[in-house]
Amino acid sequence: MAGYQFAHIQSYSLKGNKANRDIKSVLLENSREPGNFNHVKAEPKLNLLFGKNPIDLLEIIQDRVKKAKMDLKGTGLRIQNNTHLMEGGVFSHPCPIEVLKNDKEEQQKYKAWRNDMVNYAKKDAEDRGLEVLSVVEHLDEDYPHIHVLSVAKATTENPRLDVKHCNVGHIAAKAGAKNGINARAQMKEYRGAMSRWQDRVYENVSIKNGLTRIGPRMARLTRPEWNQKKKAAELMQMDLEIKNGLEREIGDLNDFSLEREIQSEQIEFLLSNVESLNNEITSLKSNHKLEIEELKNKANGIIREQHNTINDLNQTIEELTPSFTRKR
Repeated sequence: MAGYQFAHIQSYSLKGNKANRDIKSVLLENSREPGNFNHVKAEPKLNLLFGKNPIDLLEIIQDRVKKAKMDLKGTGLRIQNNTHLMEGGVFSHPCPIEVLKNDKEEQQKYKAWRNDMVNYAKKDAEDRGLEVLSVVEHLDEDYPHIHVLSVAKATTENPRLDVKHCNVGHIAAKAGAKNGINARAQMKEYRGAMSRWQDRVYENVSIKNGLTRIGPRMARLTRPEWNQKKKAAELMQMDLEIKNGLEREIGDLNDFSLEREIQSEQIEFLLSNVESLNNEITSLKSNHKLEIEELKNKANGIIREQHNTINDLNQTIEELTPSFTRKR
């Protein structure tokens, strides 16, 4: 089912505030712990797609904070209860759960999107200096969605484990502040960076899964215009699938051609080896004949010498025999 992408990232602290929840409450809701998902009317359905159950992350985060605080002693830097230590990403698919339950084609499309989205979200977090600890899937609300829970890696640039240092919007706003721009301009920088982040989600995941970048309200489209845009997104997805299919076939042909070329080279090499072996065998046969002839000549020479020796002995005997007879 065509529709528009929904991608959102938000950071949380251990303490929380009026505008934002604390880490523990987010983890309890994500893990579907009883009493922590009042907005869900259906039977809770949580699938762990990667890492640990969200409820187990609180202890991991607390242990990391404890270690980081020890490393920060004497530096003047501190990790406070309001330091943002966890990022939560939410990525939703536009196919309603009720449709998804009974439509196998939509199930295949959703699974393709989910796999692409999980892989990209993990890579995106890694590129921004985060470590993904858990990815969960919720199928108990109106639309299927995944939650990606990450923490900042401890680095020399970010020893306080502040996930805001890994958020492209906050990075852009902070850079603007250093350049002396006012708060309004900083917010513009923040929104621009986050919009580009949304563009990357679209380019890497949504476009090849038939989703549009923005919905009808943001684009200010009429219903017919929106339907036309959704149809265009589906056609674009089909074009990409055809293009990818052709690229795979061309790749297979190239691989086949390369394999044939390698095989031809191997055959040529083997034939040259055979020819070399034949030449060597012929040479050995020729040398062997010469050795045999030489041995024969040596043997005949020895035989002739023996015959000559025998003849000399016989002649000596004959010469001695008459002398002996005369003496008697």
